[in-house]
Amino acid sequence: MPTSAASDPLYDAEPAKPIENSAETLISDSDAAEAAENPLFSFWPWAKGEAQQPPPAQPYKIPTLSGDELDFKTKPPALVKAPKIDADAVYQYVLNCYPEASKWNLDVNLRAQIASTPESILSSAGTSTTELGDSYLAIVASLPLYSSKELNREKERESLRRQNVATIVSDFIAAIASRNHAIRELTLYRGLEARSALRVQQGISEAKEQVTYLEKVATSHNTLIKQEAKIMESRLKLSGMCDPVNEKRINHWLKTISAVPHKDLEG
Repeated sequence: MPTSAASDPLYDAEPAKPIENSAETLISDSDAAEAAENPLFSFWPWAKGEAQQPPPAQPYKIPTLSGDELDFKTKPPALVKAPKIDADAVYQYVLNCYPEASKWNLDVNLRAQIASTPESILSSAGTSTTELGDSYLAIVASLPLYSSKELNREKERESLRRQNVATIVSDFIAAIASRNHAIRELTLYRGLEARSALRVQQGISEAKEQVTYLEKVATSHNTLIKQEAKIMESRLKLSGMCDPVNEKRINHWLKTISAVPHKDLEG
């Protein structure tokens, strides 16, 4: 026979009493330090004292290429035009100071001969030549002996040297102009990079803007390095084709004419 809940002894137990003052029973975070002082909470796992605070957040700052904290309001130096160089004069100077004589035009030596006695003729070299009587005057031309093949090889070598000198002279002049242009480009991009870095720090623009200018500064700086190295290479090649006396003279002139326009950039 089923038992009802009213007659079941299991249901005769007293109902559970609600927890009184539950807010006072629970421990909040703010009361953790006071609770730790209570002997009943000797098991409290955290130490006494002031709570440790995390360090302040330091947002990442994208550095500039030079890292010199340039003021973008500083006016960059103006473009300095490359000096006007007479390429033909430099070309001819280097050809003329080459240690070996040119084979492009054969050297012709003229010698005069006069009669000293009726029996013999004395040349300018002091050797007797022939018996032509007195009152005899002659002009003798002497040419170096070359075979046609040897002369052709000499002319080919000199032609290549002339072409090489012309190329080096043109590279030297172009590198000076390109170097000056790269200096102006670099100073402009550095100012824009510094301005962009400030805008990124203030949250006005995205970091992509500064990265773009950083890449442009790096490209301009690389161009400056290459052009300055090209100037050095061309200068040394041109001066190296001359004899020791003219080498120092032309090297000093080339170094002066190709000097960096802004002395503060030389470091």
